[in-house]
Amino acid sequence: MRVTRGIGAAGVFLLATVLMIVSLVCCVTVVLLPLGIPLALFAVRLYGKGTKMLLPRPQEVQRGLHKLWGRKTKKVRKDTASEVKGARKRFRKARDNAGDEVRGARKGIRKARRNAGDQLEGAAKSARKSRRNAGRRVRKLRKSANI
Repeated sequence: MRVTRGIGAAGVFLLATVLMIVSLVCCVTVVLLPLGIPLALFAVRLYGKGTKMLLPRPQEVQRGLHKLWGRKTKKVRKDTASEVKGARKRFRKARDNAGDEVRGARKGIRKARRNAGDQLEGAAKSARKSRRNAGRRVRKLRKSANI
C-alpha cells in the first residue's frame, strides 16, 4: 500500500513540476499571464496533494501507537480529554471575569467621555462668546473710524 502511494505521489510531483514549468513560460509572455498564474496555483496545490499522499494516514499512525504502547493510548486519550475539559472550564471562567472587567472599564470610559464632552461644550461656549465679543469690538471700531 505504501509503495503504490509513493509511486502515485511521485507521479503527482512530476505532473506538478511540468505544470509549474508551463505556467512559468506562460507568465514570461505577458499575453498569457492570466493563464499562467492560475496554472501555477494549481501546480502548488498538486505539490500539496503529493505530500499528503507520502505521509501516513492518521489511522495508520494510531495503529502503530497501539502496537508500540499496547492499550495505553486509550488511557492517554481519556487523560487528555479530561485536561481539555478542565482547560475549557478555566478559559470560560477567565473570559467571564474579563467580561466583567471590560464592562466596568466601558462604564468608566463612558463617564470620562461625558465629562470631557461637558468640558468641551463649556470651552466651545466660551469660544463662541469671545468670537461674538470680538465681532462687536470690530464693528464698534469701524463705526468710530467712519464718524
